[in-house]
Amino acid sequence: MEHDLIRHLGYANLDSRLKRISDKMTHSLRAMYKKLDMDVEPSWYLVLFILDGAPNSSVMDISQRLKFTHQSIHVMTDKMVAKGYLIKTKDEHDKRKTVFNLTQKAKQNLPYFTEIWEAGKVATYELLREDTSIMQHLETLESNLEQKSFGARIIEKLNP
Repeated sequence: MEHDLIRHLGYANLDSRLKRISDKMTHSLRAMYKKLDMDVEPSWYLVLFILDGAPNSSVMDISQRLKFTHQSIHVMTDKMVAKGYLIKTKDEHDKRKTVFNLTQKAKQNLPYFTEIWEAGKVATYELLREDTSIMQHLETLESNLEQKSFGARIIEKLNP
């Protein structure tokens, strides 16, 4: 059996462990969507979900709700427009602001996407062996990182 350095380093390498898990799940989802002959990316459901409940949302609105960078949402929405899932228009009240809405294609596929997301929730619950306590730990981690960045914490340890 190969030595798994990331696992061996334990909590001290949490960022790499989380990235590896995320990469595995994302790769698997891409393969699933391809097998289902769907032209979507795994993270798009977040934007579709937001716009279904809050039409006319801007990149800034979406990035604030997801706590993703403005740039990553901009790239994502551009791809979604190109694939025909979003319509990009100017805000009625502020012509400098671009807003997004679901296309007819997105609206028609939303029930199927919802079915997939619900099945994904069940699969995630099974992966966690019905123990969702990891979510409390992630809440603590995110909250602490909002208060002070990981890099700032390391610098503090280097310069006590």
